[in-house]
Amino acid sequence: MLSASCAKANPFIPADGVVSYNPGPGVWTSNPYYNNPYRATGAPKGNTVDVPLYGPLSSIVTLGDGGSITLRFDEDVTDDPRNPYGLDFIVFSNAFFVGGAPDERCQELAFVEISPNGIDWYLILPSKLPSELVRPQRLPGGVYIKGDTGSSRTVVNGYAEYTPTVALPQVLDPGGGITRTNEELYTVPERPSVPGDPPANLDFDWVSGGGDAFDIANAVVQSAPGVPARDAQGNVIYANISSFRFIRITDALVGDQWPNGDEISAEIDAVADVRPAQTVGEAKALQSSKCALITNAIVTAVFAGGFFVESPDRSAAIKVISNVPVQVGDKLTLTGFMNRSEGRFELGNVMLTVTSSANDVPRALGMPIRNLSSDQAYGLLVRTWGRVTDPGDGSYFTLTDGAYNVKIVSDDWLQVTPQSFVAVTGICDREEGTGQTIIRIFDTLDNPTSYE
Repeated sequence: MLSASCAKANPFIPADGVVSYNPGPGVWTSNPYYNNPYRATGAPKGNTVDVPLYGPLSSIVTLGDGGSITLRFDEDVTDDPRNPYGLDFIVFSNAFFVGGAPDERCQELAFVEISPNGIDWYLILPSKLPSELVRPQRLPGGVYIKGDTGSSRTVVNGYAEYTPTVALPQVLDPGGGITRTNEELYTVPERPSVPGDPPANLDFDWVSGGGDAFDIANAVVQSAPGVPARDAQGNVIYANISSFRFIRITDALVGDQWPNGDEISAEIDAVADVRPAQTVGEAKALQSSKCALITNAIVTAVFAGGFFVESPDRSAAIKVISNVPVQVGDKLTLTGFMNRSEGRFELGNVMLTVTSSANDVPRALGMPIRNLSSDQAYGLLVRTWGRVTDPGDGSYFTLTDGAYNVKIVSDDWLQVTPQSFVAVTGICDREEGTGQTIIRIFDTLDNPTSYE
């Protein structure tokens, strides 16, 4: 299925069919709401991070205790280095945050195997092997001790049903309604949790539709399903495959139960390919209304109602229209829709997550006035210089290099001397209504600097 608002090169690619369904025992495997394996094909139907997907309108299929489902894709799912965080596919399921807090989750874990041909199967290596998972304990007198499955505080990655699946669409930005299609939400991976990280690092990435994302490069040879084969030195043997067409998802822990005695078993919603990310420069090349997915965008300046980001190599920049709070130096993953009106390159209707905070504060690029009107210069943090031809009215003044002019604007008071030589640092932007090139100063303590 393709969206008119999303680039054709990035369709939503779910699992196309069911190869086999081998449910384990349990109270849910006889329920027609939850035992139809074809519910694991197509798009997921999420909820909120703290509400499960139960009910007749859900799209989950239960695996039962120790059960499995095998699905197929009609085209290769590839190990693509352009994918966000190096993750290649997503398994959506019925995990949720207990009480809304990400450090305790309903996690009915399932391990994942992939195969290029449906014959040779490789395990996606999890952070804790299935054989090492600890069952919750039901003791006499109604005492229940939590384990690694069920309602648990154990942090894992490399398993399905650890991360919630959220609904489409999400409305997150106070500045406007956020809309997304399957192509634009359910192809963006959530960053895997890392055991040992503090609870604050486990929170949901609101640029994503959720689910658990996997890297094909983490596939290892098995001696049995869920059991890695090892070499003579005891090291796991990596599969070194570049793609797959078949995926098998298996409930990871047999015999684990909820306090009421029901089985703890994984419930699968969907599986989908991850779409490649774009650089800032590639996003700027999109036509208006097309959807961009950008990773490693670095915030260079923040203004009321928006901010600017650059690529790590400083080759391109873009304006982001959003009221989500960020700070200079933050590194972001974001999705949004291109607007190229009046010579600007802007992303609106934005969803984003901060992947690191203020770790890479950018420095301005020196750029002569004659180069500022180029599309490549738009949005960059620059330092330029020239003589004052028009001192303006305090909100702006004009510089010239003798052949080209640029307008310098600020929300603060600007006072310069006519014909003085001035150097300024700011964001290369376009004036609303005219499309004229401007430098938007955001720190007037040091700007402008005059040289008589």
